[in-house]
Amino acid sequence: MELRTIVILIAVYAAISLFVPRVLADPQLVSKRPGFVLYAWFLSLGIAALSLLTALGGLVVLALAQHGEESYSARIIVPILINVFGWVALAVLGVLIFRFGAALGELRTSRRTLNEQFALLIPRGQITELSGHRVMIFESSETILMAVPSSQCIMVSSQVISTLSPELLQAALAHEQAHLDQHHGVIRAAGVLAMAVAPGFSASERMAQATRITTELLADDAAAKQFSKHTVAQSLRACFGSSPLVDERIARLEN
Repeated sequence: MELRTIVILIAVYAAISLFVPRVLADPQLVSKRPGFVLYAWFLSLGIAALSLLTALGGLVVLALAQHGEESYSARIIVPILINVFGWVALAVLGVLIFRFGAALGELRTSRRTLNEQFALLIPRGQITELSGHRVMIFESSETILMAVPSSQCIMVSSQVISTLSPELLQAALAHEQAHLDQHHGVIRAAGVLAMAVAPGFSASERMAQATRITTELLADDAAAKQFSKHTVAQSLRACFGSSPLVDERIARLEN
């Protein structure tokens, strides 16, 4: 690989890292086109990661190739620089592999913790069909409603069952079912791993948050196709109360 090609690949990575998060994290774009934002985000991450890894690999190959060539005094600076960049590239690759492994370990720990919590609740509840959804209902005075991807079911506390009207409960379940059907758990995990491989992106907290928000908005839209937007908004308020994110989602549905 030529040095010019490596420079171009690094420039592509830098350009995507600097400009793409600023564009895609725009609140209006996230609200109006969550599906597009999610698709564009992962496409950009893929291009950036591929560009960076290819460039780093090219630098390592160039450095190794220097050992098979004779270096003359007039050209001694260039081989030295290439060797230095090669070692730097090798170190960066090592850091990326470490970051990827650490992020993967954190995801596994988080998933294991969720599965353990789910297992502890099983004796307190029962798995059944509710409004066409596979749910586990358990006794609790807390408002708990969440999708469990590993078990492909929805956890619902007795407090939610007793508090929500049948229509609001069905809308809330439809929202959680959308998380399962659209594999939002996998998407969020892929986003975490992708940002570990492309460190320039991990500095963008706004884009990281936008990635999480898009999955919620897509689930809201999926539920709104079965029920009215007003019903989905009411179910959000009943289940999760008031918070900046919930209020924004409700305003989006109501408007």
